[in-house]
Amino acid sequence: MKTFQNFFIESCNFDVQTLTASFSYSFDHEVKFTETINFSSPWFTSIVNIDPSVMQHLLFHLSLAIGISYYKLCPTPNITVQNWYLSNDQQTFRNTFYLHGLGEYFFRNKISPKGLAQFVNGKTEKDFNFLHAHFASESKKIMVAIGGGKDSCVSAELVKKAWLPLSTSTFWKDYFLHQIVNEKIGAQRLVMKRTMDPQLFAMNEEGYYNGHVPISGMIAFVLVTAAYLYDYKYIIMSNEKSANEWNTILDGIDVNHQRSKSLAFEEAFAQYIKNALSPDVKYFSLLRGMYEIKIAQLFAWYPQYFDVFSSCNTNFRILEELPASSIQHPASSSNLPPAPAARRRCWSCPKCAFVYVILRPFVDKIQTQTIWWKEFFEDETLLQTFKQLLGIEGMKPFECVGTNEEVVLGMKKSYELWTEKYHEPLPVILQMFADLVLPTMNETDFIALEQKLMHIDQEDMIPAELRFLLPL
Repeated sequence: MKTFQNFFIESCNFDVQTLTASFSYSFDHEVKFTETINFSSPWFTSIVNIDPSVMQHLLFHLSLAIGISYYKLCPTPNITVQNWYLSNDQQTFRNTFYLHGLGEYFFRNKISPKGLAQFVNGKTEKDFNFLHAHFASESKKIMVAIGGGKDSCVSAELVKKAWLPLSTSTFWKDYFLHQIVNEKIGAQRLVMKRTMDPQLFAMNEEGYYNGHVPISGMIAFVLVTAAYLYDYKYIIMSNEKSANEWNTILDGIDVNHQRSKSLAFEEAFAQYIKNALSPDVKYFSLLRGMYEIKIAQLFAWYPQYFDVFSSCNTNFRILEELPASSIQHPASSSNLPPAPAARRRCWSCPKCAFVYVILRPFVDKIQTQTIWWKEFFEDETLLQTFKQLLGIEGMKPFECVGTNEEVVLGMKKSYELWTEKYHEPLPVILQMFADLVLPTMNETDFIALEQKLMHIDQEDMIPAELRFLLPL
């Protein structure tokens, strides 16, 4: 595997006719990549007058975020911004975005982040007369980013309840999961389609590095660009309090699988937008003041989503769709789910297990069968996964899962269901919980835990005019 000294952010361009942006990168000007993002959507037309200076400005800042997918092939000491200029504050933000956003990648690949991702300007500030080409939004339009999980469904329903103008947005492919969830939401959807350079995957096959990237942070820059093209003022994410918890530490960096869903990123990005892109556009998470288990309780109010939502990365394969014939159906189910349902979850990853734990106390047995087609607590192959989620053994899984405390509370509530309502023998997972966790806590501990996790905090990141959306 060849090493390189510099990663170059080379250029970005925009085709006004097709609404397609292209981005070019290279390692040492030898190995080159080009990626495209198509911003056109069948239900929308762009604003009438696209200012070339504003668009170029937006695409440059977007190119820095998208470039992280290529940079991780062979992390270099320097990242040279070949035809642009970053202020000191912007360089600091970008350095943090790369180093902290790639924390899990560094940890898994045993790479020290020290001395990496130092941004170098190829131009000076005086070379430009539109470095502050901010754009304004006079609209009150709201865009809710959806991923197909329970959280974005809750955000969309909270906005719909207030009869506010709402659209949804998705990025990468027009995934089946996004289609069926958005159909339930009943809103027009912006679809931004990403086409990555095939050279990236070829180099992965050759042995160059691969790993987790801060995809939510990349999407944040995509959505700000879309907000300009389609005139949106509010970009609503559905990131929760749980995303602030890190997994481990590496060379002084908090390694957090959900770094670009955290409050730290959200605050820094909102400031970046205000200073560099637009003082009017507001990017925030409507659910920031809630833990995942509280969001699960709210989601249980919307059973129309039970047969379509998912919280499993099975849905988001980059290179190919998952064939229905390859699905491993849950062994404990007496009836197998139909093929479309089978595509939506794997029944075995930490993310599937976590969502089951926090939602199970709020749904009945019939709804459980509709959603999961099995009782996860009966699956002894998941014992180690649940021990990790509880914090009993090993590290918190590198997945978008909540805190150990939420798993404890979810299991305590399910334990009470089995012993007080179902009057059935405890399944193997709950028996483990009863043996290893229950003896370490008393009822006062559980009451305090529930008060903490089920409370909704007011968050300053939510614009004052939209805080009424929260179900306080």
